[in-house]
Amino acid sequence: MKKKRRPTLRQWCTEVELIDVSLNKQYWSMEIGLKYDKKKIAKLEKQSLKLSEYFLKKFDEPKELIDICIAGIAGAKTYRLSIKFKEDRYKKIRTNKYKFNKQPVSWNTWRQFAAKATDKQRKEVFDTFIKLTPKITPIIKEKFETNKKIYAQYGTDALSMYLRDHQIKAKPLIKILKILRDKSKKTFKKQFQYYSKKILNKKPEYYDDLYFVRNAIFKDMIAGFKKIDGIKQIKKAMREMGLNPNKIKVDTANRPKKYASPFCYPIKVPTDVRLSYKPENPLNDANSMFHEFGHGIHESSIDKNLPYWIRNVSSMGLAETFSTFFEHLMTEYDYLIEEMKFEPEYAKKLIRRINFMKLFGVSFYTGNSLFRIAYWKENLKFKDCNKRYAKELKKSMGMKIPGAYWQLHHILPSSLMYVPSYMVAEIQQEKIKNKLRKKYGNKWWKSKQAGKEILKLMRPGMNSEAADFSKLTRKDINNYVKSITRKI
Repeated sequence: MKKKRRPTLRQWCTEVELIDVSLNKQYWSMEIGLKYDKKKIAKLEKQSLKLSEYFLKKFDEPKELIDICIAGIAGAKTYRLSIKFKEDRYKKIRTNKYKFNKQPVSWNTWRQFAAKATDKQRKEVFDTFIKLTPKITPIIKEKFETNKKIYAQYGTDALSMYLRDHQIKAKPLIKILKILRDKSKKTFKKQFQYYSKKILNKKPEYYDDLYFVRNAIFKDMIAGFKKIDGIKQIKKAMREMGLNPNKIKVDTANRPKKYASPFCYPIKVPTDVRLSYKPENPLNDANSMFHEFGHGIHESSIDKNLPYWIRNVSSMGLAETFSTFFEHLMTEYDYLIEEMKFEPEYAKKLIRRINFMKLFGVSFYTGNSLFRIAYWKENLKFKDCNKRYAKELKKSMGMKIPGAYWQLHHILPSSLMYVPSYMVAEIQQEKIKNKLRKKYGNKWWKSKQAGKEILKLMRPGMNSEAADFSKLTRKDINNYVKSITRKI
């Protein structure tokens, strides 16, 4: 009997990618509120699990694939928990008292409802959802503790793998987050008081969360933005830089079960990259599309000839670097005047308010990040998570936020480690942008040479120069804080 030959690394990668693509299509349908096949997902996850286990037994290199396979095993063994969490969150975090599009307000439509609700209604829904979190707590706990055990079997944990991906150690990462938090907090609190009084005619409250405020802050500016098509605008900017956004597909349907946040979903890098969003208001939608198209152009610009693991697995921080880079076009005065044809005062007001939301993001996400790092680094007990979250948010935002809120966040309960990526990416993109300004001037987005430099950073996938976050300095942090606190 002829002995079966061991597959080569190339063959293994080909098989894994085929399974990835099939799984991604199923999960994409689930996230955008369409039908998905649980039996097919189960079969594909089982195949993925076997391939990851096979790699760890038979291959020693490449080293990057070891972490990828450990994460793959954990994902395959906990995917049912992830699906159940999403389904439970939709079914159990809802109130029949209020409706949105003739349906009870649920986690999936909460933000859209809040954008038009009265202050009293919004507070009531927020408080109701906080009270309902115990209905989803058990599934979140099971998912995190199961993942923790699986990673421990391979002598690692989610934080250690995250740090390796970002080429940085825990101590400097924590230092970056704390410097950013402390440098931004005073200005954030002052501006939050100002805008809350101006826009909402009240003082800031715990239920005025980032996702409500980012809509409310632009409420009196929407009329001046209605003629702007965010998708057309960002595509035009990318084409002027010599980039090609036409391969990116966008789903704009407003389905009840569709994921609440805008997101980018690569089905197959770089040939099938998709975006999704649910309309909230034209201005905030445009801001979201600039961000998500940044993800999309990154994923669709990666060299298709790179090995599977280098092409498909970018660190979270690297992925967020390009999304925030393009999102920040909305804070470029010359861009708003020349490309969007805004009056100078309107452009300045828009920049000031977007920068305030950036400050809000810093205060919110540094707290989120330090909470999540503590969970892994200090081996935090799950029963202590709410208390620790409230403590970190109090330090970063200066407000008492219900500790259970983290369970309602769109990233924290579903991702093992992600939130620090937003912060290191913001600093990284400002560093990149400052270099482009020095070389190509304040209208760098009109330069195809600038586009070539961005493409040079995107094409290598995980091997990008921008993937090394250990090189971020105090000066880089200061430059970023200055960019979002500058007077316009």
